[in-house]
Amino acid sequence: MQIKYPGKTRLDATISSMMRRAQTAAAQRLLYLFVALESIIIPIPADPLMAAFIVANRAKWLRITGYCVLASVIGGGVGWLLGWGMGETAKLLLETISIRGTTDKFTAVATGFQDYGLLLIFIGAFTPLPYKVISISAGLFGFGLVPFMLISIIGRGLRFYLVAMIVVYFKDLRLLTALTTIFGALIVVGFLYVSH
Repeated sequence: MQIKYPGKTRLDATISSMMRRAQTAAAQRLLYLFVALESIIIPIPADPLMAAFIVANRAKWLRITGYCVLASVIGGGVGWLLGWGMGETAKLLLETISIRGTTDKFTAVATGFQDYGLLLIFIGAFTPLPYKVISISAGLFGFGLVPFMLISIIGRGLRFYLVAMIVVYFKDLRLLTALTTIFGALIVVGFLYVSH
């Protein structure tokens, strides 16, 4: 039995229209731009939008996911450059403002990034933590661009392909959220255990 409610026909038509548009090359280019910007400034995760495009283009899921990984890593590289470019400015700003304890905390974070940088980058690239914060911090604290990009490719690749496979094969994004959260929590617990 189908449930009927006011506006259902309009909603179905809107969804159908959006699915048709998601199949166009222009819409896919906008997806890749959004994914790149999400790695720099946009606070909304790109996974649900990528998942919607994969639902509309199941036969092209490998290509769409690959371009999303590439766009995200390029965006992360831009974030790294922003952090690297404002490094001294950020330090000078903190010293000028001279908030009590700020400079010490800044130094502590920089040291932590040098000691656990690879792990932090992977956590930011794979888990729901904001990747943009990690990418800018990596540049700000002088973490190498090449290792940053390599770890980003691995982390973002694993995350986006996991999302894509769940959409294509299992059709349940709640499973992805649960798996990512559990895996991220295990990494954080391991990180805390090693650091103490």
